[in-house]
Amino acid sequence: MSAAPADNLEMLDRTMRLANVRHELEEKSFYYLATAGEKEVPLADTTALAESRRRLIDDVVATAPLAAHIVRGARIACPEIEDDFSQEGLTTCFRVHEILRKTRGRPEARILLDEKPVARRELLAMYRLLTPNTNLEPLSPYTLYTLPRILATALVGGVVIGGWAGHEQTPESWMDFRAACFGAGLVAAAMSLLGQFAWSRNLARAAPWNVALYNDVNFVLYQRDPKLLYLARVELVERNHLIKGGLNGRRYHERAHAIETGAYVEVLKYRRQKLLERGGAAAAPKASPV
Repeated sequence: MSAAPADNLEMLDRTMRLANVRHELEEKSFYYLATAGEKEVPLADTTALAESRRRLIDDVVATAPLAAHIVRGARIACPEIEDDFSQEGLTTCFRVHEILRKTRGRPEARILLDEKPVARRELLAMYRLLTPNTNLEPLSPYTLYTLPRILATALVGGVVIGGWAGHEQTPESWMDFRAACFGAGLVAAAMSLLGQFAWSRNLARAAPWNVALYNDVNFVLYQRDPKLLYLARVELVERNHLIKGGLNGRRYHERAHAIETGAYVEVLKYRRQKLLERGGAAAAPKASPV
């Protein structure tokens, strides 16, 4: 008789904990929950971080549908995307990010999650529980901030400025080409900057594609061997900027594939060992000169 009330209390406690986790996911995302306090755990520690991260992912999988799909090994596909990586494969945060990014102009694109159709807006809502700083809403067909419209506006602006500058010259000419080029450049730069403010992500915060790869490291380690979750640290996951590799470049897709297959575990171990050696060398007392 006494076991039933205890079971009920345990179930109530779990329900309340999961509700709180869901609220924090909606407010912050899995990335911020996972990285909170990460720096306070020594790099050499192999148990404290792994255990706390395992418990967190247990709760996240129970409350975030996309996390459950990832851990279960579900597949995702979008036949309308041309590149092989995004067209079909295992469900991962990075692949979901690529599908959402490449369907911004086609919000009605057919997406299959675990062989079942899923609306793009629903997939985006699930993705935001895991990854912050995303701005992957569908692009409006009337937006001014597409490359063809920026170039067209710059051309018109250049002609107007060049014509006005030529009219002010002595002797008067129909066009000042130097002023036209300068004006077109200014208009293009202004339009690009306004476009950043209009629908870009917050450039001062972590890039969502790097965050997606970090999330995938966590979920793959949890799926394969939770004891290795001590390797899921921001400082161990390689990052590169768009200017150095490009989101479409091989560096990102090769890294994402290595994470999916588990091959990236060796990279994480190697980077951890190097950081430990560097830290040990820095802490070691310097030999006194003879």
